[in-house]
Amino acid sequence: MRRVDRMNMIAIMIAVSFSVSSIASAQQFFPSIELDCTYSEVEFELPESDISTVQCSVENPHSYSEKVELGYGSEEIQVSGPTTITVEGGEKESFEVSMRVGSTVYFGNHEVNVSAHVSEAGGVPVGIITGSEEFMITAMVPEWINCFVNYGIGSLTVDAGEDASFSASYSCESNKNQSLDVELHLVSNEASQESMWPSGFNDISEQSCRVEISGGDGVVNCQFLVTTPSNIEEAWEGCLVVLDERTLSSMSCSEEDSLALVVNPKETGIGDIGLGGNGSVFEDLGLSDDSGPYMAGAGVAFVCAITLGLYLRRRA
Repeated sequence: MRRVDRMNMIAIMIAVSFSVSSIASAQQFFPSIELDCTYSEVEFELPESDISTVQCSVENPHSYSEKVELGYGSEEIQVSGPTTITVEGGEKESFEVSMRVGSTVYFGNHEVNVSAHVSEAGGVPVGIITGSEEFMITAMVPEWINCFVNYGIGSLTVDAGEDASFSASYSCESNKNQSLDVELHLVSNEASQESMWPSGFNDISEQSCRVEISGGDGVVNCQFLVTTPSNIEEAWEGCLVVLDERTLSSMSCSEEDSLALVVNPKETGIGDIGLGGNGSVFEDLGLSDDSGPYMAGAGVAFVCAITLGLYLRRRA
């Protein structure tokens, strides 16, 4: 009995060994392909470039040639590359995979699939019995945003003490849903960037302005009201700049998309002649200082004549 068990055990071991050898031989002969890519992660450089490329390769481990069908897939990213490639026995062939991200693709990580499938081996169709090799690429889409302002007018001129009122349309494009405060900045023509607002200038706009970006873009119309100083002696020239909260301080008027602003001093009235100014009454009347004594004498004579006339009238 023991001898029979030993014989059965030996037979089983021989059968198993033969089976393993047959499977190994079949695997070496069975059509297959090895797929690889240089990078498993790529990042787009938006908004400068919306295209990214990766080098991939397929290697044929067998002695016969193989025709390979290539496929690409992604839910949001456009992927392209060669659809078929022939690889000779023991050789490796490289190909380029191009990925393009549209303006509507949201920021974040997106999966890109590259697949390779042997359709012919040694000129014989074998696609029905071969599987696919796959390589996954993670494409990282960074956040981007572009904003623009339209003032509708080229410049704004007011008198000192008068409020400056204007409207502006602020629009943004982005691959992220977000909201941004839209703010007003004031810069003098002589300044290289915004600093503390001069005395008398104040933003007294009744309502705050905020742009809502959804589905790729957003736009808002803003109304602004600014007070101006009333005691300036010379015209103030500068600009108004509308920017969102990402920018804390405006650059110069020439560097920004701005609205030119001029505040003129108030004109001097008749009631101000000879009062509160640096000039004399004679200068205000267009007379020289040398005319002073003659004008004073004429004034005295005129007063004396009136006084004498009144005296004689009473005597009469």
